[in-house]
Amino acid sequence: GIHKTLEEKLAQFHEREDCILYASCFDANAGLFEVLLGPDDAVLSDELNHASIIDGIRLCRAKRFRYKHMDLNDLEEKLKESQ
Repeated sequence: GIHKTLEEKLAQFHEREDCILYASCFDANAGLFEVLLGPDDAVLSDELNHASIIDGIRLCRAKRFRYKHMDLNDLEEKLKESQ
């Protein structure tokens, strides 16, 4: 259909093998992390991230660490835990 045609045209224009269009940013964020991150990866996430980012991280197999909002000391602790 027209959606797939648009993806193909965008991929050609940007000289890429393929392209994926999402109907919403929520869908894009929810699907991104699962594809990019595996069990050997770690994600450090601000506790007040948008719900779509939180859901996306929850769906992936990476180790997850949430730090207190804008708290660099807590972030540093979570970085240590993630090692």
